Amino acid sequence: MLHQRTTGLTPQQFTTLLTALTSHITWAKPGGRPPALTLAQALKVTLFYHRHNLTEELLAEIFNTSQPTISRTLNTVEKALEKALRPLEQSIENSLKIPGSLVIDGTLIPTWNWRSLGKTNFSGKHKRAGFNHQVICTLGGKLLAITDPVPGARHDAYAFKHHGLERYLDESTLADKGYIGLGLATPVRRSKARRMPADVKVVNRFINSRRSVVERVIAQVKTWRVLHTGFRRPLSVYGRVFAVVRGLVFYAAGRTFE
Repeated sequence: MLHQRTTGLTPQQFTTLLTALTSHITWAKPGGRPPALTLAQALKVTLFYHRHNLTEELLAEIFNTSQPTISRTLNTVEKALEKALRPLEQSIENSLKIPGSLVIDGTLIPTWNWRSLGKTNFSGKHKRAGFNHQVICTLGGKLLAITDPVPGARHDAYAFKHHGLERYLDESTLADKGYIGLGLATPVRRSKARRMPADVKVVNRFINSRRSVVERVIAQVKTWRVLHTGFRRPLSVYGRVFAVVRGLVFYAAGRTFE
């Protein structure tokens, strides 16, 4: 249990991932200078970072090495993990081929507000910079898909259309009011002109009560704290880090390399 709390993976999952990683990385070069960390330690450093969003200085202290070594380790192992975890990926079309109603919601993955990007990533709703991702799950709380990032200044309806989700989701999919007009099952907006009928209130309560499951799924995804407490590294590597963490989320949930 302690191993799972620190790395996000069970000991068996860690060992399997380490074996898969060896096919995509040459760690100790023959005749060369031995690395400061073993490959198992390097993988653990990377998982610690993604799971807890620790600073490189703190990771260096924990693993008795230097901050530049940690920085190089993260970049090297992430590149290899992105390839190693690729077999776990499924297209959105295949991910959503499942019977029953689905639930969708957007979430903001916060980042530093880099001045060079102006207001591109700044979300007025959340009052901070980040990237918008669409999360889709079943009514039972099984995560099915997390879309690639779009700038945080874009709202959920834009992201929905950007990813072409209308091809896979219909009126049986539950969503909040941000998706009104997209052909999904959404609550009815209140009108200042007239009182909302009782039967409409009942429908709204029903949709909201069933839709809340996606918020719990998002909270579970963000137990990988690098997606929750603020991405500090340059945004040029965000896509890679997100791809790795998305793969780890599904791997930890039970997807296999077979």
